Amino acid sequence: MRRFRCTVSYVGNAYDGWQSQRNGRSVQEQIEEVLHAIAHTKINITASGRTDAGVSARAQVFHFDSDMDLSARKWMGALNGRLPKDIHIMDIEETDQLFHARYNVRMKQYAYRVNLGPYDVFTKDTAYQCPVKLDTGKMEQASKYLIGTHDFTSFNSNPLSETPDQVRTVTDIVFAKNGNILTMYFTGKGFLRYMVRMMSAALIEVGKGKMEPEGVKRMLDARSKTIARKNAPANGLTLEWVDYFEVCALNEQAMIREFLAMDEKMPAPLTKLEGDVKEAAWPRIYAMTTRSSQQLLGVFRALSKAQGCVLEVFDENDLPKAQSLREQLTEWLRKNGADEDAALEIRMADRNENSWFFTENG
Repeated sequence: MRRFRCTVSYVGNAYDGWQSQRNGRSVQEQIEEVLHAIAHTKINITASGRTDAGVSARAQVFHFDSDMDLSARKWMGALNGRLPKDIHIMDIEETDQLFHARYNVRMKQYAYRVNLGPYDVFTKDTAYQCPVKLDTGKMEQASKYLIGTHDFTSFNSNPLSETPDQVRTVTDIVFAKNGNILTMYFTGKGFLRYMVRMMSAALIEVGKGKMEPEGVKRMLDARSKTIARKNAPANGLTLEWVDYFEVCALNEQAMIREFLAMDEKMPAPLTKLEGDVKEAAWPRIYAMTTRSSQQLLGVFRALSKAQGCVLEVFDENDLPKAQSLREQLTEWLRKNGADEDAALEIRMADRNENSWFFTENG
């Protein structure tokens, strides 16, 4: 079975969101129906996340599996030839089974657009038509309270009974103006339902003068499901892009992946670790973690094409987990151009070595 990674753009005003549902018309259903027509069998797709009714996407990512003998280029042409004109596949590439459009997300960016000028029929589907002048300076001031790791209970609609942990990290909120269009860019690893729209609504309230910037902090600190009652209109929201981290090996027990910002400890500054992976440099370093809780279990070092790799585990009880990844890691070595006699060694880590000096992230 082959896996394909796809990037799709769509205008969401004609759809009841991304996810398939009993009543309504979804983007996912449109794509799966076309896949069925091409392959003559049901093909399920998995996306980076859901978008709500009326929300658009510039670069949503999904994957699907198929054993049909079609290249990525032919899949792309066949899909775009049958999809509605407001859904378009921007890119398809064949990948391996380690890629997962939902679970391997490093970062996402959403944009919320507001038309500050007269009502514009040409932007009505992709920007909130705001009839009131906004103080963007105060909006930017208020946005600072939302940046960082916080409990966002006040700014999402996920019930606490279903999602007890509502702590999320917003890494950045950037404002940009192009003509009459004000855009607020929200970047983070993941967002709860309506989270970006509720944050946008609060910032717009500040811009209208209905609330001071400090009011956003009070709402955040309240951790209340009743304090934020407004949800900015869906047509202003667009999923801009999704970024993924590399996974070298994966099973139910453990995984080898890039170090991420959420990791509390790492053997080098995150910027260097990320840069080495992006450039496929030798040497480079990855984390061994549990699959679900992402607990750090060890470090995987790609030393050189000649030397191969070393997987060093902190606790001897986790050695069987490391051994269970041996076959995948050996295959990873070959795919990354290691010499034929390059070895993979699995051993206990010696934390007394200088190379094991960990620095706190951030």
